[in-house]
Amino acid sequence: MSRFKPPYLGAAYYPEAWPPEQVDEDIQLMLGAGLNAARVAEFAWSSLEPEEGCIELDWLRRVVDKLGEAGIASILCTPSCTPPAWLTQKYPEVLVVNHAGVQAQHGSRRHVCPNSPLYRRLLTPVTERLAAAFGKHECVIGWQIDNEVYPWEEWGCYCSCCQQAFRERLRQRYGNIEALNAAWGTNVWSQTYQDFSQIPAPWPGLCHHPALLTAWALFQSDSLVDYVGYQADVLHEHVTQPVGTDMMPVMGVAYEPMHRKLDLVQYNHYDLMDNLWRQVFWMDYMRPLKEAPFWNTETSTCWNGGVTANGYRDPGFCRVNSWLPVALGGEANLFWLWRAHWAGQEVMHGSVVSSCGRPLHIAGEVKEVGAGFRAAASFLNGTRPAAPGVALHFSTLAWAQLRFQPLATDFDYVQYILDRAYRPMMDIHLRADIIDPAAPLEAYRVVFSPFLPALDESGLRERLWAWINAGGTWIAGPFTDVRTLDAAKPVHAPFVSLEEWAGVYCRYEAPGEPRDFALRWADGAESQGSLWYSAFEAREARALATYANGPFAGFAAVTERRVGKGHIVLLGTLPPPADLQMLLLEIAARYEIYPTASATSNVLVVPRDGEGGKGSIVLELENRPGRITLSSPGRNLLDNELYSGDLELQPYQVLVLTTEAARKPAAATPQIPTEPERV
Repeated sequence: MSRFKPPYLGAAYYPEAWPPEQVDEDIQLMLGAGLNAARVAEFAWSSLEPEEGCIELDWLRRVVDKLGEAGIASILCTPSCTPPAWLTQKYPEVLVVNHAGVQAQHGSRRHVCPNSPLYRRLLTPVTERLAAAFGKHECVIGWQIDNEVYPWEEWGCYCSCCQQAFRERLRQRYGNIEALNAAWGTNVWSQTYQDFSQIPAPWPGLCHHPALLTAWALFQSDSLVDYVGYQADVLHEHVTQPVGTDMMPVMGVAYEPMHRKLDLVQYNHYDLMDNLWRQVFWMDYMRPLKEAPFWNTETSTCWNGGVTANGYRDPGFCRVNSWLPVALGGEANLFWLWRAHWAGQEVMHGSVVSSCGRPLHIAGEVKEVGAGFRAAASFLNGTRPAAPGVALHFSTLAWAQLRFQPLATDFDYVQYILDRAYRPMMDIHLRADIIDPAAPLEAYRVVFSPFLPALDESGLRERLWAWINAGGTWIAGPFTDVRTLDAAKPVHAPFVSLEEWAGVYCRYEAPGEPRDFALRWADGAESQGSLWYSAFEAREARALATYANGPFAGFAAVTERRVGKGHIVLLGTLPPPADLQMLLLEIAARYEIYPTASATSNVLVVPRDGEGGKGSIVLELENRPGRITLSSPGRNLLDNELYSGDLELQPYQVLVLTTEAARKPAAATPQIPTEPERV
């Protein structure tokens, strides 16, 4: 058992950039700021191995030991993101190549080919020595592999190694070229191949086949998954601490397969005051990926900055931003960075202390957060966010397919999921897990799957059908179940299974551009659809809404059908947020799932439960006054005051409210009820 206990408040620390004697000063400043963790050696390969085969770890051991003696835990990193100059000079073939055949130069980061066997061979000795030296060190609490892995220039590496691996991947998947041609429909535009060697690695900007583009994007993701998995295997041979890799809120690398070999999720973000709410979505996505609490491994204290400083945050932002991951199920918040760089890249980035060691204006907030983490530690470590019972599907395959075949002009998959699916739920305090199609469904009563073109991903179709029949309610669409895994349309119907499942016949379809059409709901209320229009004959289903005008007037727009012990709700168009909220609330209430709070939309309330008691963490996210009505009194662990009734919240205020003393572990999550009750 480590002597270091969460929650962790820390920062990225680069002692290799400073005189060795400065470590003592930094440690005293860290203690004064309330930090108890430091992330070290992230980009330090040239200091760890200044010459090939000459590995020097003494400097790092001195830093880790000194931090530990002061009560500050270390998270160590593999240095693979930034190889040293001797390596790229001697072995230039490991560098990535862009689509035009131009090889990267030394001096960037993530500029090596993830599929290069040579690079992995060169990386192994320093990784093994690090792991062997620190794998059981009592002051090391975890490991980070590489840094923010993502395809080079978004389209990835085009070196001969990658192109050969891509074609071999297609060969393994399809078996023969005839099967690929049949799945992709390559007769269109005379794209039929006679051999896998003819298949190009697609260039950006060219009008390539959507199946080829999707396959290339997923290949780049899988290459990075395998690259990280290789390093995880090396570390796991030696280390006892958990291993992760710090991800970013982007979809170029698939999160679910990335974490199959990892022990915990690590996550970085740099969102600003006007979009901090988006991080609730991403952290609701991080949390279900692994049972272990996730770590927010990077975020800014006060502003971002590469070559220029940007994104100033008002007072209070650092406080609520630091509490956000811990409230949502994480156990660490680390800033980038501890001491601002004095030279090199990103010298203008915000930090905890300046390059000359002076605490920045947010130092008081950092210290306040550290004190708050310590005051609430027993509650935080003994509870987890309550299981919501509702899930929202989010898919890398859907992102890839809709990236190259978008629903409509300016359609952005991630943005639509955020703004038109998740935010309406968030505004009414209906909490949800964001889940990959590979995730189990048994813990949920309601699953919402908008814009999920291919249901065969990860065997979801069969699992979903069994889950519905067992008593779950599935809200599908729009634009769900309309593609194969190869980004092709089904040819027997507009949907692969949904017509049969939902008991409808899709008579017509049309895009929602340049105009939209009215909806009339069963209770007589009228509103307006958007984005896409599927006109249904509700044959074995009941219409919840019909089109009130336009060419589809009278046809069903939203339907519901009972299937076994469950229900399918099919959206033929995207309703306005208010209508979607009403629909979600009604369906959730059938399972006795209700909003977590009566509060304004700028207030996040996260119920928590466990051996450490019961309570909620309340955060104001939009830098404006908010309100909440507490259903029962709660004691705020941050000021030891008792709060009850109607509360006025200040901008960026945080409350950690406990309503019960420590108790026995909660019972296992009940199974889906055999017959949900309507309200």
